[in-house]
Amino acid sequence: MKARILFALLILCLLLSTHAFGARKAEPFTLIERTYDDRLLAIYKTTSVDYRSTILIRFADTAAVDQPRIGARVEVIRANGGKYEIPTREMPQSWDSAGQPIRIRLRRWAVEPGDKLHITIHPRPGRFEAFERYVSVERHGLGGDLSFPVLSVQRDGDHPGTLGAGVSYTLKYVQAERTLLNHLGLGFNLSFLDFDPDQRIEIGLGLTVTFPDDLFQIGLGKNLALKKDSGYYFLGINLPGIKEKIGL
Repeated sequence: MKARILFALLILCLLLSTHAFGARKAEPFTLIERTYDDRLLAIYKTTSVDYRSTILIRFADTAAVDQPRIGARVEVIRANGGKYEIPTREMPQSWDSAGQPIRIRLRRWAVEPGDKLHITIHPRPGRFEAFERYVSVERHGLGGDLSFPVLSVQRDGDHPGTLGAGVSYTLKYVQAERTLLNHLGLGFNLSFLDFDPDQRIEIGLGLTVTFPDDLFQIGLGKNLALKKDSGYYFLGINLPGIKEKIGL
């Protein structure tokens, strides 16, 4: 008997959920990314877009009586806090509007990796905002970046720690889906060191791992000017990158 009651409740829940989903009003538009290699990708809350792509605001193929026209507002937010708006046009929501998407070519409007798009789509005139999303702009695929960290260096052996300056070139593979790997980099570091007061020029070469977005670096290397206790490890802080992130 209990099994029958549980089964009946399960069927009832399925019917109610199906009815609820069926009654939900579908959005009259979708956001699509047309990549630089001509692929079409749906834009979700957990994905970013490539700065070389084109954003398509595509409307449904059915007309809503209470929403005769749809407007879109696209604002670019720079990493340093600056903002500007990309002009868009108002589109009629009609039977053939699906074939007339609004196209936003990001490179045409000088959108860069690290920017964010604030996309708002709403009925016109004077209606409430129906849709709002923030979309991160990245450089997808494998790419390299230069950074200039200040280093805290610990030399091998019984030696005090010192400060140094470095130049790092790191590679990252960024995907549209937001993952931890998008923020990790692996590369080479060239360091300017001061282990021996009698040496005028000391250069170190090593490997480094960066996170997130090259702001902090850890690595190890070898001082090419010394033979004894020439190895070292370091922690680096990319001050110019932090300054850019906080908008100074």
